[in-house]
Amino acid sequence: MLKEIFEEMYLYLDEELTKRANELLDVDDLSKLSVNHSDYLEVIRMKEKPTLSEIAVELGYSKPSVTTMVNKLISQGFVKKVQSDDDKRVFYVVLTDLGKELLDIQLNIYYDFANDLKQVLDEKEIEMLVRLLSKGLRTLKEK
Repeated sequence: MLKEIFEEMYLYLDEELTKRANELLDVDDLSKLSVNHSDYLEVIRMKEKPTLSEIAVELGYSKPSVTTMVNKLISQGFVKKVQSDDDKRVFYVVLTDLGKELLDIQLNIYYDFANDLKQVLDEKEIEMLVRLLSKGLRTLKEK
């Protein structure tokens, strides 16, 4: 039962992201995006201008896999590579405006989802949901 509800929530949020991004962004085909893309974009946002190696370490993927995905994100216009001023052998990966917009849309979907829940849950249910999700999150982080 729990697995099914999380899967349903994931599918809803994923569909909502694709729908809103298609409405708001000038991109040909967002259906080619995957959760994996979002993971990369989030790491790039968090690290600000990571190298391919730093992305690989953060996500636990091989450098060749990261290179392939980053090249896809470049071709889709979500990121770009910037050469280091200090060491011309080093390239950083940075978000483009389009990549930032996509992540902002994703974040707004999560905020909207939380606000929608607030509309249908009473105060005690919200407190219980927060406690349960916090407990689950702590458990996941300890793994």
